[in-house]
Amino acid sequence: MNSKHYHKVQVGDVSVTMVSDGFFPANSDIFPDVDADRLKAALDVAGVHSDAPEEPPGGYESAVNGFIIETGGKVHLIDAGSAGMSPTLGKLTQNMAAAGYHPDQVESLIATHLHPDHIGGAAADGKAVFANAEMVLAAADHGFWTNEDIINGAPDDAKPYFMMANAALVAYSDRLRLIGDNDVVCLGVTSIALPGHTPGHTGFMVSSGNETLMIWADIVHQQDLQFDDPTVSLIFDIDAEQAMRTRQRVFDQVATDNQRIAGCHLRIPAVGHVERANESFRFVSEG
Repeated sequence: MNSKHYHKVQVGDVSVTMVSDGFFPANSDIFPDVDADRLKAALDVAGVHSDAPEEPPGGYESAVNGFIIETGGKVHLIDAGSAGMSPTLGKLTQNMAAAGYHPDQVESLIATHLHPDHIGGAAADGKAVFANAEMVLAAADHGFWTNEDIINGAPDDAKPYFMMANAALVAYSDRLRLIGDNDVVCLGVTSIALPGHTPGHTGFMVSSGNETLMIWADIVHQQDLQFDDPTVSLIFDIDAEQAMRTRQRVFDQVATDNQRIAGCHLRIPAVGHVERANESFRFVSEG
């Protein structure tokens, strides 16, 4: 099942639905070592052009995706979207409805990490948007975003990120489950530690029968740049060197294994495979 706003795939007996939260207008400013000309050239090669009126020249629309996991008769959600960080974002729950799901069905809200485009939609007015869900989160990310010394030492422009992370945590404080690497999150889903972007940045392997899908969260933010050059980092990477090493390792792994993957910032349908291309890689989308 495919639409402009969601894309449903099957992994054995498990249903996985990519749900769009929308997009945010982005440009080369978010990549420390990439100038506008290089980004524009990569977008031109890919035939990607933005129609967003607020888009700067040479910019693009950065997709923000969540994933609904339906397994064993229960519904789980990986990431909660952004709650409208820009007018083009905050569409997750309405797109969930279009795909046939309601927030009250969600039994587990599984956070890949605590950046605002992933958990901003978890709470509203101090209350949990997913009223019946526990929050599942890597202990390493919880420890980072709640550390008072780190919060107090953060630059002023980063403090709102900590505030939003902690607002989500407070809303689910009575039903918070902390996990590590290779933990069972729900039936058919296990965690994969992918540190660097944040200390507890986590992907998830969906397995059923002999089929698998790796939801790799934020391994890639800009597919026209980073598959070709995995060393491209993002200003939001907390440890850019570690994020780069993690990205290179994961690219090598999934290309070798022909592993089906899905990503939080890949363009719709956001599902496909990674192939080697000379000394680099390329993404082959299913749509």
